[in-house]
Formats: sequence, structure tokens, C-alpha cells
Amino acid sequence: MITYLNNLKEKVERQVGSDFLQRVIQHQGAQGLVNMVNVSLTAIKKEHPANVNYLPPCLFVEVTNRCNLSCPTCQLGTAEAYNGYSKSDITFEQFKKVIDQVPSLVYVTLQGVGEPLLNKDIMKMIRYCSDKGISTYINTNGTILTETKCRELIDAGLQNLSISINSFDEKIFSETRSGASIVKITENVKRFINLKNELNKKRPIVSFRAILMKETEPTMEDLIFKSDELGIDVLYIQLFISIIADKSLTDSSLNKEEINAFVEKLRHWKKQVKKLQIVTESFGDSSNNLGQCKLPWFSPNITAEGYVTPCCTISNPSLLNMGNVFETPFEKIWNSEKFVDFRAGFYKKQPKVCIGCQNYKRN
Repeated sequence: MITYLNNLKEKVERQVGSDFLQRVIQHQGAQGLVNMVNVSLTAIKKEHPANVNYLPPCLFVEVTNRCNLSCPTCQLGTAEAYNGYSKSDITFEQFKKVIDQVPSLVYVTLQGVGEPLLNKDIMKMIRYCSDKGISTYINTNGTILTETKCRELIDAGLQNLSISINSFDEKIFSETRSGASIVKITENVKRFINLKNELNKKRPIVSFRAILMKETEPTMEDLIFKSDELGIDVLYIQLFISIIADKSLTDSSLNKEEINAFVEKLRHWKKQVKKLQIVTESFGDSSNNLGQCKLPWFSPNITAEGYVTPCCTISNPSLLNMGNVFETPFEKIWNSEKFVDFRAGFYKKQPKVCIGCQNYKRN
């Protein structure tokens, strides 16, 4: 329990900020504080109740399901394409409607299957959250991270900027990132870090997000030390999720022995980096591995068309959705019969839509 709480504290301070309780009191008042107490009491339980007495503190909002790349590791890059709904962006008015329906929020990820910087209102969305004391996170492919966008992101109050980089090897990178150039993206990232330093800003935290798979594992050491040299704050390494990837990558997952071997090498590399924090997700001895997947209880997903799903991995509403937040109030969806039934059966048998997801594990 102590280890779990320490890991949770580390994750909250990194992503949300150490002052989040003060912001809750300032922006949400006594009701927000009570909500956080109920969230905390549920979080420390080994198994969580199907019906919850709080609103979620975190939310994934898919600001667009469009992308300028078509990567094989993403649903948008699969041979079957991305079925279920039309390509669209969430409007600023729709975004405000979502945020205002969940007054308990302390952290919002403006991310889905698309490239968030393609949404023309992304800066307004970040600022809207900032004005409400809500920390924000975006994950971008970095291809359109122009100087103008760099300045706007910092000015809007973005707390966490993540860039998807699987390798600094040009061939491996272009194969896993749909032909994008690692050289160009590195230039964009350097510019952002330099600008942040010039402005003497501590936030946003700048992170890389890499996928560990058979194709990227051989160059992972190089990625770690070059990230450290660049001045990246955090490197997130996540396991390849085959259920959202193109079928051509069926054999790209590492087996248990290969994962364990990588974790051993990672322990050694961690001791050699100067500043870089390395966070593994959903495998091995993760520094923020909180055990059983908790997203359906604390961090649901809302698609660009307003459909509520249990998590960001289940992002296609044609596979599973709990209702539409533009048609039904979020609070009703959150404890609807369908959502409660999903949570109730979560520990008994792995839901069909979760099969193949590395985040699902039993305590």
C-alpha cells in the first residue's frame, strides 16, 4: 500500500502538479474537496465498486480524430481503417460543454486517435482548462510543432507536452511513424525547449513517448541517452498494443522473457542518465505501475463526436460506448446501467474489448 501511494503521489505531482489540492479548493470549493476524498478512498481499494459516488478527476477528450500521418501502430493506420464514425474535430463550444459537465476535473488529456494540433481551437481549449485550474496534456507527432505553436502552447498554460518518438534511427522511425522525419521533429523539439528556457518557464514538462516493440527495442538505449542530451524531462516507454495496430505488426510484441530482459537493461541505463526520468507503463517493475487498470473508474474517454468510452484505448464507439455526452448529461452516463455493468464484470472476466491490452491485469 505504501509503495502504491508513493507511486501515485509521484505520478500526480508530475502530471497534475504538486499544487493541485489548492487548485481544487480555489476552483471547486468544498464540493470539489469532498469529491477528491471519495476518489482517494476508492483508489486505495483493491477492487473498486461498480457504482461510484464521485465524478472522475481525469478525462481524455479526443479533440480530433484526424491525423496528418497514418502510422501502423495506430488505429488510423490499420488496413481496416478506423470505422465507427466520421472524421471530425470537437468544436470549442462542444469542448466547453464537456468540461462544464464534469466540474471535478483536475487533469485533462486533449488526445485521441488524431493529431491534436490540427484542431484550430486547441489553444483556446488549453486556456479554458488553465483558467479553471485544470492541468492539461497533449501528445503530438511533432511534425507541425512550429515556432508559433510553441509560443501559443506555453502562453495558453499547457502543463504537459508529449511527442511520439519511437527511435532516433531514421529508418526505424520512418517505418513506425508513417514516413515522418526524426531530423525535422528533433529540430522542432529543440526549438520548443529553447523557447521554454528563454521564457524561464518550468511548464510544460516536455516528454517523449516511445513504443517498445521488436522493431524499436534494439535502438532503445540510443533513444534514452539522446533524449537525456536533448533536455527531455520524461521518457514514457509503453508496450506495443497489438489490438489497435495494423495486422502487419502481428509479430511485433515482445514476449515475457524479452520484456524482463529489457527491464534489466533499463535499470542499468536509468543510473547513467543525468536528468531524464524514465517511466515504463504496463510492464515489468514500472515506476508508476499502479496495478489493475483503473481508467474506467477515474479517467474515461470522450470521442470527437461525444461518445463516452471506458478508456482511451477503447476509442472507437462502434466497439463500445456508454452514451453520448452531447445528448445525455455526463453524470447520468457515468453511473448508467451500462457503465455500472461494465465495471461490475471487470474483475470477474476480462471484457472482450480489453483482450490484448497490456493495461489489463488482475490483482
